[in-house]
Amino acid sequence: MYKLAVLTGGSSGIGLAVARELVKSGTSVILIARRPGPLAEAKASLEQIISGSSSAEVKVRTLALDVSDSRDVKRKLPPFLDETGIPDLLYNGAGIAYPNHFESIPEEMFRQTMEINLGGTWNILSAVIPLMKAAGGGTVVNVSSLAGLIGTYGYTAYAASKFALVGLSQSLRNEMKPDGIDVRILCPPDTDTPQLAEEEKTKPEETRKISGNAGVMAPKTVARVLLKGLHRRRFMIIPGFMGKITWLLYRLFPSLVHYLIDSDVRSIRKT
Repeated sequence: MYKLAVLTGGSSGIGLAVARELVKSGTSVILIARRPGPLAEAKASLEQIISGSSSAEVKVRTLALDVSDSRDVKRKLPPFLDETGIPDLLYNGAGIAYPNHFESIPEEMFRQTMEINLGGTWNILSAVIPLMKAAGGGTVVNVSSLAGLIGTYGYTAYAASKFALVGLSQSLRNEMKPDGIDVRILCPPDTDTPQLAEEEKTKPEETRKISGNAGVMAPKTVARVLLKGLHRRRFMIIPGFMGKITWLLYRLFPSLVHYLIDSDVRSIRKT
């Protein structure tokens, strides 16, 4: 069991689901997100869980900051952790997605996606890793995606950021292991979150066809698979049977996966 967890992107979606599972197990949490309103709502929902249990010592704290702004992170996060204590679990889940055809993704949206998904993770790691080292170790979870393992139609910007997170996590794992810091990477498939609902506004029809074959997971399920994977000390955690099978097929038979994707695209463009 962890004593204190920091979760970016913790006000909704998978991050909030992970926080719920953690407080149930007796872990205090610090939720980080940009907007104070959703943070307050998330905190209230977690405190309801705590009030209905015997874990009165479990605390929920929030910190509003922009993970993509390195100055904001450096100014706010280390002093905050000086007061709360150093986390033994860091969950980097803040991220955005703007699916569309490549030519329809504005350059600014590409840059914003990289700055939040990749740069934001880098900024939080830069602030927390030295503190974890000084404290003797900890666990880091970086959230990528199944789209960070297999390029997904309509997600060129998003996939670029998530593939980069896999590479970052692989390298960081090797560097941090001697210092007692375990680095993990979570690669969930489509999950029923507010972010996924937002993506529907710009998602190409081809993407809907392809992703519709795999279904959508519940955030609670992803959170529980993550915690089980951490307990089993797995580096890469892929929730869901379909996600695991898709990744296995792509590794063994990439041409087959490409053929299936191409077939879906052709079927949409014929209609």
